[in-house]
Amino acid sequence: MKRVASSLFATAVAYAHHGWKVFPLKGKIPAIPSAHGAGSPCRGECGQHGHGYHDATTDQQTIEQWWRRFPNANIGLACRPNGLAVVDVDPRNGGRVTLREIEHKHGPLPRTLTSVTGSCGLHIVYADPGCALPGKLGAGLDVKANGYIVAPPSLHPDTGQPYWWAGDGRFDHELQPWPDFLMPPQPVVRPYRLRVGADASGFASLTGLVRVVLEAVEGERNSRLYWAARRAAEHVGAGKFSEREAEAALLAAARAIGLPDGEAARAITGALRKPGRGR
Repeated sequence: MKRVASSLFATAVAYAHHGWKVFPLKGKIPAIPSAHGAGSPCRGECGQHGHGYHDATTDQQTIEQWWRRFPNANIGLACRPNGLAVVDVDPRNGGRVTLREIEHKHGPLPRTLTSVTGSCGLHIVYADPGCALPGKLGAGLDVKANGYIVAPPSLHPDTGQPYWWAGDGRFDHELQPWPDFLMPPQPVVRPYRLRVGADASGFASLTGLVRVVLEAVEGERNSRLYWAARRAAEHVGAGKFSEREAEAALLAAARAIGLPDGEAARAITGALRKPGRGR
């Protein structure tokens, strides 16, 4: 185990030297306990660690301190902060079948940096296109952009098998651009036009809440959406924008991160109309 831990720490440092921000994982989840309660929009502005992939860094001293604290930690590799967008193929949930269907329709995905996961899945790594991407491409085929992946040579918590870089085992290859045929057909979140006479700060407030939802990762999407809707209710009560404007903006954001329309609409409506709005 010491040899594996040493290898993990050394590789984490190598990633940092490559310019990739990393952070420690316990299995597949952040090793550092959360600094706040569920749904908090803080991404590290408080100055503490405990914000998931927002903690990721290239600072070797910090990385060394983390791996002293968590000597057997897996390596979390932040996606968008490192300019990465990843197609996550989960064969247990039909990912390879979905991938074959997409490639049959559009042709093979461009060859790029790829890791094999400890459960025989794939992380196909592309350059982040810098726009909102869908959370899922189909059954067993997720997109990791706002979030992170488990990086080699981490060990899968269920199988005990290592993650590894395919091909020659190197990770410093040039990334290919995100495939055009996987781009969303249109901007997912459109600019919002507030009614004439609305508070001038309404646009900024609503855009900020939308951003909170868009940056949600798997496991916190619903809680962030509800939190944003509750804050939106306060702004509605203050007359900054209307309930209809809030519903439309937050529903578009929820759709962008892969939440079903019905589920998202119920959460938004319930939060906006919950008794005590504006308190």
